[in-house]
Amino acid sequence: METSAKNVVTLFDGGEVVQHGAGMTRIASPDLAALFAGADVGLALFSADLDLLACNALYQTLCGYLPGEAVSGANLRQLIRLTLERQGTAAPIIDRTIETAVQRLTPGSGITFRYSAPSGQTVEVRRQRLESGTVVETVRQVEAAAVSADLNTQFAQIAEAARTRMMHALDVMADGFALYDAQDRLLVYNRKYVDMKPLIADIIVPGISFEDMMGEAVRRGMYVLNGMTPEAFLALRFRQRRNPTGPYETQLSDGRWILVNEKRTADGGTVGIRSDITEMKHREFDLLRISQQLHAKNRHFDAALNNMIQGLCMFDKEQRLIVCNRRYLDMYGFSPDVVKPGVLLRDIMKYSVSLGNYTEEEGQRALAERPDPNRLNKRTTIKQHLRDGRVIAVMNEPLSEGGSIATYQDITELETSERRMREYTAKLERSNSELQEFAYVASHDLQEPLRKIEAFGDRLNRRYAELLPDEGKMFIDRMQDAAGRMRRLINDLLSYSRVSSKNRPLIPVDLDKVLAEVLSDLQVRLDETEGQIVAEKLATIDADPTLMRQLLQNLLANALKFRKADTKPIIKVATVPGEPVSIGTRIVPSIVLTIADNGIGFDNAYKEQIFKIFQRLHGRLEYEGTGVGLATCRKIVERHLGTIDASGVPGEGATFTIVLPVNHDRQPTETPRDR
Repeated sequence: METSAKNVVTLFDGGEVVQHGAGMTRIASPDLAALFAGADVGLALFSADLDLLACNALYQTLCGYLPGEAVSGANLRQLIRLTLERQGTAAPIIDRTIETAVQRLTPGSGITFRYSAPSGQTVEVRRQRLESGTVVETVRQVEAAAVSADLNTQFAQIAEAARTRMMHALDVMADGFALYDAQDRLLVYNRKYVDMKPLIADIIVPGISFEDMMGEAVRRGMYVLNGMTPEAFLALRFRQRRNPTGPYETQLSDGRWILVNEKRTADGGTVGIRSDITEMKHREFDLLRISQQLHAKNRHFDAALNNMIQGLCMFDKEQRLIVCNRRYLDMYGFSPDVVKPGVLLRDIMKYSVSLGNYTEEEGQRALAERPDPNRLNKRTTIKQHLRDGRVIAVMNEPLSEGGSIATYQDITELETSERRMREYTAKLERSNSELQEFAYVASHDLQEPLRKIEAFGDRLNRRYAELLPDEGKMFIDRMQDAAGRMRRLINDLLSYSRVSSKNRPLIPVDLDKVLAEVLSDLQVRLDETEGQIVAEKLATIDADPTLMRQLLQNLLANALKFRKADTKPIIKVATVPGEPVSIGTRIVPSIVLTIADNGIGFDNAYKEQIFKIFQRLHGRLEYEGTGVGLATCRKIVERHLGTIDASGVPGEGATFTIVLPVNHDRQPTETPRDR
């Protein structure tokens, strides 16, 4: 036995064909060797790769192969090429014929054909590929004329069938396909190619030149030229055609986008594939638009982030820095090379301590508390006292995915202002308390000598009026009048001081009941002036009932006092719901109380002056009063965290507008309405 490398092929009958070295084949089975030698037909055996494994002498004779051609290792493609060349077949047809013959050799299938062999004999060939991949070919001589069974004719028929199948395949393609010859004339195209050129579908026929077709397409407006002239567009298109470098995109006037991919063939022709990429372009435009929007938002975000007056950091659930702004770095003197995305919060705190930002005690507390995971999982606010005296408020807000956002605000000035404000408020409260006590004591102490002046004046007038001259009587009258004014002023001052000194709790007050009590007190004045109070249903609010009564009485009395001499006073009182107002951290509903009269009115240039204590727009001889009443009204309204305003028209009347919260310490109930 030879020990050289060998290729063994197992046949259907159990025999083996063994290939030794280049061109040497031996049939291992004696029976199989005898079969090859004694067969009355030409017999050849090819491997799955179509390499000749064995053949008999009759095969070589019938096929007309010369010695050294049909030898072990010769490929079936080479043998077919030898046959076709000796028949004078053109080179392009040879290549297509070989590929068609090979493609038809599918496992379990076979083909039979006749042709005139180079030996001059008409032969019939049966070529079959077994399931194992091995190809068996038998050749026998036939007596019938080979005209109809000519190999070229049969392969031409095969080629025509293949062409028909190819055209069917082309017509179901999703892409447009076209084949042009070396003179750039259209040879083959499919339906999709025509569909992509609807404006020139009538001229797309075999034989039309590409130049004529493109020129007509541009003339009919099939393409979007993007600002180019038709001549420049065509010149560009022809350059792309002559020197294809890869796919390119073009836009049709109907809005579609087409991807054009052209390749040159070996014989100088052109194959073109056109794909409709409209949906892809739309998605591309959408992605581009979204990308531009995101880019713009990122620019805005970066600008907003780095222009914040507060420091800001975002950490992930492992307490690693995601992003921070410049203010944060500047606030602690951090280097951006150290404090950057990915660094742990604990390492940032250690770095801050190393820079001397904290006192020793504050540094230990910061290292212990700030990176605590339990603190990062909930909303917290802490104050950091830095070594340089600054106070930083750190507000931590947990994120739903486990991270957190922290903001850092320098509240040094705020802390200083609050401390000063507390000190000032304490001093002011002491001062106000002392002033209120002084005003009360002084007013009370002034009452006694004032009563004596009035009492002795009355006695003097009763006992000695007849003895006094007219001038003496005038002196007594003026003394008594001055004492009365003094008494009224003292009473008004006492009322004014009591507004601040009486800090009684606010309770629900029905303003309708308060108004009824005030009208009862003013009844005599209303009768004297023939005045009329027109009141709608009023609201119920949290208030001090005594101060509300004083407020309404002062405003209504003021309206009756400043009436026009020839006109009966008419005063309208109403409440309507107002805009919500803030009390501390709460937002509560409000009411708007209006008191409008038809009196003498006033110039709005003096609207602020009328609310100042002791300020009067008219002399005492015209209208009596101390100039304290409206100042008391403002103080009452401010005591209830409200506002008061006035507007007037000289000769037509005045309107006072008071805005008061509905609820104070109590929870809000219902929105006030005009009842």
